Amino acid sequence: MKREQASDWSLEFEKAIATSGLADDISRCISCGKCTGVCPVAAISPSYNPRQIIREVLLGNYERIVQSEEIWRCFWCANCAATCPSEIKYPLLMLYIRYFSMSHGAGKKHVDPFIRFVTKARQEAVTFQPGKPARLDEIRALRSSLGLSPLRIVSDDGIREYQKLFEITGTDEWLKNYQETPEVPINLSYLEGRILVQDDSNSGSEREA
Repeated sequence: MKREQASDWSLEFEKAIATSGLADDISRCISCGKCTGVCPVAAISPSYNPRQIIREVLLGNYERIVQSEEIWRCFWCANCAATCPSEIKYPLLMLYIRYFSMSHGAGKKHVDPFIRFVTKARQEAVTFQPGKPARLDEIRALRSSLGLSPLRIVSDDGIREYQKLFEITGTDEWLKNYQETPEVPINLSYLEGRILVQDDSNSGSEREA
């Protein structure tokens, strides 16, 4: 991996975030580290550092952020936002970065299972499926005992109405664009001057940043 050059960084990334309407306040970060101190992910993953991610955004190092494994580890507990003295909405920052990353073909291994779920939901207008096939028999028996059809049936009109929501909200177009975006295969993680390469062929190896 070639060494990163500061000349390749761009402040346009921060400007795009600032105009997104989600996290327009990250420039107020004072690098106190409270967000990292209260983060449950950072407690178990030494490479995860919210303060460092904000710093990379402010520096304009968007390529490292977009390809990073770390942006998919936040689970929006919002401890960081609750303790931040500058009232930075870090979970919303992660939301924007994830969408930006997906539009550039990164992170597909994290998103594809959800895409399959959404696609199936669109086709059938059913958003719940038992995780264990054996549960289907129990559900069928219970519904039949109540005088209901063995499985919930959605009418054709209901399915068309549900699919119309995908169309008018732009979800159909977004799904199409996502599926047509080529995947970026490599993922990067932060760890004090090193990049952790976490692709499938060389999982967990380290290279100098």
